[in-house]
Parts: sequence; structure tokens; C-alpha cells
Amino acid sequence: MTKITEKFDNLSSLISPRRDIKRPVYNWHSFKHSYSKELVDLLIKKFNLKEGTWVLDPFCGGGTTLLACKELGINSRGYDILPFSVFLSNVKTRDYNIQQLIEANKSFIKSNNISSKSHSLPDIPIAKKAFSLEIENILLALKKRINTIKEHNTRDFLMLCLLSILEEVSNTSKAGGFLRIVQKEIEPQTIEEILKNIIIKRVHDVLNYKLSLNGHHADVSARVGDARKIRTQKKFDAIITSPPYPNRHDYTRIYGLEMIFDFITSNNELKKVRYETIRSHVEARQKYKALDYVQPKTLSILIDKIKNNGVNNSQVLDMIDGYFEDMYLALCEMKRCLNKSGQIALVVSNVRFAGINLPVDELLSEIGKQAGLKPKGIWIARLRGNSSQQMRDYKRIPSRESIVFWSK
Repeated sequence: MTKITEKFDNLSSLISPRRDIKRPVYNWHSFKHSYSKELVDLLIKKFNLKEGTWVLDPFCGGGTTLLACKELGINSRGYDILPFSVFLSNVKTRDYNIQQLIEANKSFIKSNNISSKSHSLPDIPIAKKAFSLEIENILLALKKRINTIKEHNTRDFLMLCLLSILEEVSNTSKAGGFLRIVQKEIEPQTIEEILKNIIIKRVHDVLNYKLSLNGHHADVSARVGDARKIRTQKKFDAIITSPPYPNRHDYTRIYGLEMIFDFITSNNELKKVRYETIRSHVEARQKYKALDYVQPKTLSILIDKIKNNGVNNSQVLDMIDGYFEDMYLALCEMKRCLNKSGQIALVVSNVRFAGINLPVDELLSEIGKQAGLKPKGIWIARLRGNSSQQMRDYKRIPSRESIVFWSK
């Protein structure tokens, strides 16, 4: 197993997106499954990346890596299987024409025309529970008004503003790995005002953010793609990323409201994305077979222990096995995309099932070696609590959240 470096106390707060809650642009959407800008800055410094170099993030999520790279004039490319993540990353990192944005937003804010809805949301159970019919109609009418804007960047900017208020004006709450139904007292007549206030604030964010770039320019973009088969021949100087943790969190459910508003048109489309994600949750299915992958002996022993202790869902065992096979494929792709001196930093978390701790960081380090990468150590960032069920049944034994390093 790869040697674990001593715990770095200063990393504990950097491994979470909470540091960016008040940071303009970074805080444009509540993407809880991320890390902070400061962590990316630290890793850029560790890798000695200079202006004009290239960074890859094959699980770009909320776009933090791409945005932090842009500020330093570092080029970056992001990929994600979730269309909403790609949209979010691109809207955050885009260069806006300030005057054009201001004029379009003034026109939108002054408008009092809420036209009747032209269509309904996809027929998905969460939609029926999330919104009253009146609120759904208002949101769809606002979406329709946004879609009349011809300028692409401004239209996307406003659409993200709308998507960002969905949780606030719905009977839902993102809680850990779930989108929970919670009853709220929502006044339909306040929704448009909430959106307009968000728009005003974010126009100011764009202006202030552009001034903070200090003349730095970078090529930044995100694309829909699968980390197990990255569609690029480009070579990168570094990879800074965080894959889904094998903790049963399903992003297609957590960000389900955003997905049904602008990225899928049916429940079957949503299921297709769900089935094709990395096998970090029980509903994901095998998409690619890793013919040359050999399951680490340590992993085999741990899966047997979990099986013997008993799990509340037998699919968890297949999920664990499948997760590491998928990550082997992803690590092979990362190696292919690196230049000769390229380096990787992967933020991961250990997990616990049936009282058995799964050292994800150590296992991935070993699997990376199998993929042809050179392990360069593991930094322990912080210790995380387990699920309430795990603590109830097996007491509290914290799991590591770590950064795993490799070079080509």
C-alpha cells in the first residue's frame, strides 16, 4: 500500500466548498459536492504550474478547478457526465460582455410580463412533490421569458440564476446525498422578486470578478463526457479532480430539479444518465468492462467481510466492486491524457459499510499503479463522520478524506 503522509491540519477546511460560500462566482450555485478554490491554488503551487499550462478535471462538478485555474491564467478543460454540471461550470467560467449583460438584465428586470406556461415539467415524481401547480407555472413562465433572449451568454447567465432559486422556492432540501421533501411556506408572488435580486447581485459579481483577473486570460471550457473514456487527444500538465465517493450518493437525484428544468425531457432520459454514471451508487450499471483490471486482494477481503456482516442492500457489494473497476478505467484515461511529466491530485473519501472501513484512498493508489501511474503519496485532509445508521450500529469511527497523488 502507498505510504500515507501525516495529517495536514490546514487542509481540513480547504477540502470543503464552505470556504467559498461568500466568494463571488464560486457561490453561484449550491454545489455541495466540491472543494474550495484555496485547495486548487495549493495544488497548483505544489505542481509548480505556470500561466499557459493546461489542467484537466474529468469530474468537473461545480467548476471550482476550472475557475481557480482561470484566475491564474492557466488553461483548463473539464468533463462531466451530468449535463447540469457542465452547464454550471461553463456559465461560471465564461467571459461576459459587461455592457451587453447589464442592458439585457435591465430589460429583464423591468419586465412585468409573466406569460402563461407553454409546457409542463417532465413527468418525474420529484417534480410533483417539489412544486405547487401555481409555483411551477410561474417558474416555467420565467424560463420562457429567459429563452426569448437571443444572446447566448446572457441567456445562460439568467438561466443559471433561475436554476439557483429552485431549492429555495420548492418543497425540497439538499441534505447529504439526498434531495429531501420538506414542506415550506412559499409565497408565489415573491418568486419573481427573488430572481430579480439574484440577477442584480450577479451582474455586480461579474463586474468585480473581471476586475480581479488582473489581465489574466485562459482557455477554459467544460464538455459533457465520461471520465472512463475521455474524448480528447490533448495532453495536460496536471489533473486536479474529485470523483464521486462510493457512498451511494446519486447526483442525478440530488440535482434532479436542475436536470428536469433544462437538461432532460423525460424520466427515461434521467434514468439513462443515472445508469451511466460511475458506479458510486446502487442504481448505476456497468457501462465499460475493464478486461485487464485485477481486483486488489485487499479489496476482495474487505468485500467478503462486508458481506459476512450483512448490508441492508445486497447491491452495495456489486457497487463497491464496480466502483473500483470504473476508477481503474478513469485512471487509465488520466494517464493517457497526461504529458510525460504530468501529475495527478485526486480528492477522495474513505467509506464504511456494515462496520467495515473501506480505505478508498489506499486502494485507488494501488489501482493507479496497476493503471501505469507512479504513486506519490497520500495527504490526509480531515476525518469525517459516518452515516447515522453506521454510528448507531457500529459506533463512531471517522473515515479519512484524502488527496491521492500520482505522476506519469
